[in-house]
Amino acid sequence: MEIARTSVYNEVMQRSAVAHNGAAPDEVRARREQAAADAEGLLRAEGLEPSPEHQALAARWVAGEIDDEQFERLNMEQVRERLATTASR
Repeated sequence: MEIARTSVYNEVMQRSAVAHNGAAPDEVRARREQAAADAEGLLRAEGLEPSPEHQALAARWVAGEIDDEQFERLNMEQVRERLATTASR
């Protein structure tokens, strides 16, 4: 029983480590690095380049400075700003 409680505790701590100390655990960081690389590869396959702002945001997410929800929200804000700028031209 003690092992089960410790395991659950460790799992919760890994998932919430970003919020507690600002650094993504190695496993989370590796998954985020791969996801960011995959997304960038998909853009390039379509003949597009990620914006410097998006690359900076992705780097913050990979490093664990922001969590998944913050990343999604900030990413959508960037997209809205870019669309508004493009529409006003």
